[in-house]
Amino acid sequence: MKQTLTIVVLLLFLIDEVTANSEPLLTSEKVITLGVVEFPPLVIKHVKDDSCYGEAIDVTSKILRELDYIVNVECIPPARLFARVKTGHVDLTINVRGTLALDDNVTFVSKPFINLSIILAQNPRFTSDKVVSAIRGYDYFGERKRLKEEGFTFFDAADSTDAIRMFLMQRTSHLLSYKQPYLYYLNSFSNASISSDLSERLTIPSYLAVSKTSKYRVVLLEDLHTVTEALKGKTIFNSYRKKGD
Repeated sequence: MKQTLTIVVLLLFLIDEVTANSEPLLTSEKVITLGVVEFPPLVIKHVKDDSCYGEAIDVTSKILRELDYIVNVECIPPARLFARVKTGHVDLTINVRGTLALDDNVTFVSKPFINLSIILAQNPRFTSDKVVSAIRGYDYFGERKRLKEEGFTFFDAADSTDAIRMFLMQRTSHLLSYKQPYLYYLNSFSNASISSDLSERLTIPSYLAVSKTSKYRVVLLEDLHTVTEALKGKTIFNSYRKKGD
């Protein structure tokens, strides 16, 4: 009986040792959640599910893998993304400075990720109307406020595609959008084109943004700063596209 008890105790001790020794190996894996919103052609949503693909994801994932991070991608609407960044469920995202729902909850990497152009499209059939479709929660670097001061009313959508569709379906007289998604939508759907007047409002940089409540915040910022500041290009995106795979 004593011999059996001794063997059981010894086995339990060995199990504890194995578990204790294996825990550092498990916790040493750095799993980063990259949160993105639909933003074609940089971030494109799959038709059959809610997953996304695109060059912005490819470039960011490549950087993180080079830094020995495991990357989990979440493709979600802006409002939900901002909430998950605030709680630290999303560690990293890509956005412009000046987004009221995001700025206080992230630290931006200093080197620009990619430059984006903001456009105002107008349907010439509705010259006297001032109804604008745009993405809910997006300030567009102050353009939303400026247009409101000019008497415009906003019709907000969940994402860029819905905002563009509203305009193309002539439910609004204007569209405030980033240029890349608008041109992508027009080029992808031949029957989507309508006569519209485009005015380019401004070009602004976007940045990698690390959640202030991410458990990897300090080390992730240090890693991203080190690798991106060594790049010779003006933006992270263009530098990595030139590097290739």
